[in-house]
Amino acid sequence: MKPIRMTCLATTLICGMMGCASQSDIRILEDRVIALERRNLELQQQTTEDIDAKAAALRNQSASLQVATDQVRNEIQALDGKLEETRYQLTEQTRTSEDVSRRLTRIEDILQIPVSDMASGSTVSGSNAPSPSAPTTPATQGAAAIAATENELYQTAKQAFDRGDFDQARQGFQELLLQYPNARNGDSAQFWIGETFYRQKEYEQAILEYQTVIEKYPSGKKVQAAFLKQGFAFAGMGDKANARLILQELIEKYPGSSEAKIARQKLSTL
Repeated sequence: MKPIRMTCLATTLICGMMGCASQSDIRILEDRVIALERRNLELQQQTTEDIDAKAAALRNQSASLQVATDQVRNEIQALDGKLEETRYQLTEQTRTSEDVSRRLTRIEDILQIPVSDMASGSTVSGSNAPSPSAPTTPATQGAAAIAATENELYQTAKQAFDRGDFDQARQGFQELLLQYPNARNGDSAQFWIGETFYRQKEYEQAILEYQTVIEKYPSGKKVQAAFLKQGFAFAGMGDKANARLILQELIEKYPGSSEAKIARQKLSTL
């Protein structure tokens, strides 16, 4: 009986010890599981933060790229606008050159003057218009006249025109242009030269002088008036067809001008 009792006691002790070891292992495993779960949460949180940071960086990069793309697009649009403007200017210059060429050819055909002579400022063959005055010199003109200012020359010539002394006025305006090639009132002086011929019914020469205004002073304040008086000069010559062409050209180029209004009235009578 004693050996059996000892065996049972040993078995009991062993079982007890085995039970205690199992509970300890379980606690250790639970602690490890808790630690792993905590570490997993930390990793998840860190991963989420990393992803958010990278997403924010990508969004910033995307926004920067969008801004750069918009800038490039705006620059391209600006360049397209400049290119279109340049193309338009070239087209206008070509059209203007063609218009001048056609006008010169038309006037050449009408007046029977070579275009080269018109460009050089030659007068109509057989016209009794006086040639431009020779440059003044101290030997031919007094000191006071030599010292005359641009405005004085212009006013003196205009006064002669207003009182009907067209020859004297023409000579004065020509003198002004000789002494002051870049005169502030150069376009007006050239126009009034044409007017002196028009008032004397020398329409062919007047047409040439008006043409000089149009070609030499394209941005001047007398261009519209020169077109108008060219049309009137052709009408005065009895050339109604060319008068209509010139007046219609004036209306097309300067539709809102006072000269265009007069041109419309004149066209109704041709």
